[in-house]
Amino acid sequence: MNIKRYLITLITLLVLTTALGTALASPETTSGSNSDLGGRSISTAAEKIDLNEAEILMDHIDLHLPSVLPDNFEQESVIYSTPPEIINKALRTLNEDSVKEVTIRYRDHTEPSNWIDYTTKKMEIDLVDKNVKSIEINGVTGQYLESEEKGIKVFNWHFDGASHFVIATSGIDQSQLWDFVNSIK
Repeated sequence: MNIKRYLITLITLLVLTTALGTALASPETTSGSNSDLGGRSISTAAEKIDLNEAEILMDHIDLHLPSVLPDNFEQESVIYSTPPEIINKALRTLNEDSVKEVTIRYRDHTEPSNWIDYTTKKMEIDLVDKNVKSIEINGVTGQYLESEEKGIKVFNWHFDGASHFVIATSGIDQSQLWDFVNSIK
């Protein structure tokens, strides 16, 4: 069970730290095959949807939205992702609802390189980096990781049967970022 959870966490972190920061900013779907995988892709086609659709698709999870945004930030997009088929088959004992996720992208309209991705998913995710710090977020124990190398800050906590995951670029004022995270209730 611990190995399965570790693998799930590892896969999710890989997807979140690479895909959210780059691919989800402007998700594309590609046709064609990947010869190394016999025509199967290990990435999923994320689709932009509106918030109402997200609430319907995530019917077993309440989407909690921030009530405070950093200065000059606005909601840019809502992105719905299901796990790719290759991962779905590897994790066939899991409920599909547990691996669906919605990411809401917020962007600084005066400095477009600053963004915040807020992801909600049913599956419990834990950060497994040696630099993770235990913090309190909205009255529950959460995790915080700052990666200067990647230029991101990550917040993770579990509440009301869901994982809440915030990834933000390092150029955002720390106090405004904390206000954003703590306003998600």
